[in-house]
Amino acid sequence: MLHSMMEDQAAGLRRMLGKPATKNFIVLSAIPGTHKNSLLFNLASAVIHAGNSSHLIDARMDQSGISARLKTQLKSNLWDLSLTNQPRHLGFYEFMQGGRISQLASVPTSQIVQQASKLELLSQMLQNLSTESNIWFIDAELKMDNPFLIPEFSESEVILIVSSTAASIKNGYGQLKNIANTVGRRRVALLVNHTEESQAQLVYKNIATAAKNYLSIPLSYLGNIPEDDYLIKSSMLGKSIIDAFPLSKSSQAFRSITELLIDQKLHQHFVAKSINSQPIVLEH
Repeated sequence: MLHSMMEDQAAGLRRMLGKPATKNFIVLSAIPGTHKNSLLFNLASAVIHAGNSSHLIDARMDQSGISARLKTQLKSNLWDLSLTNQPRHLGFYEFMQGGRISQLASVPTSQIVQQASKLELLSQMLQNLSTESNIWFIDAELKMDNPFLIPEFSESEVILIVSSTAASIKNGYGQLKNIANTVGRRRVALLVNHTEESQAQLVYKNIATAAKNYLSIPLSYLGNIPEDDYLIKSSMLGKSIIDAFPLSKSSQAFRSITELLIDQKLHQHFVAKSINSQPIVLEH
């Protein structure tokens, strides 16, 4: 009880001091789970180094979520904790100062939202946690689960991660189609992984054109993470790229992406460099 009172007092103090509003980003991925988890970890670290706090929420049902990166399992998920009225600190792991990881639930959100009184308990848990971290990344897969059904996440913006391979581009476009079919028009920011800038721009141009013409989804360009041996080295050290190799080109990329996310100045239009590669044909 004492611990809970101290948490509530601390949260109240942060509100009085004018804590920045929480920003939620639902992250969809068309790259392998290990690459996606590494990217999310480094992105959260960059957000923290920029003076913010970050909470990573694993909302996936396929066992490839961000919590899989942890060496030890979380004690409980936020849904179960809310139902048993246990302290919320049991529902997250602090991987660095200002950075947390949680599992949302062990059941799909479609089941959660059918239980209004219990959903309210989860909402209260999420609202309390939002007073402690101002940038949230919700790791999700819409075909298996839909975090937009949770009231606290319903207005989240979307980050879609793809690579430059044809399979990844088609997978990513398929996820945009799923967004259009399930939640309608939604702002989406594209992040291209393990790709140089010129190729990343071509990927963006191909997907953005199709998304605009056939799905009426506005796609903005968040940036690219270049191929960088230092990413592998930092992972082996168990550190983020910014902590281990702050001068690397990947560190600069994560800083630039973080600045765009925090300032919300995403590039919606630009002229892609001339490239001889043929555009990927997407199924509409």
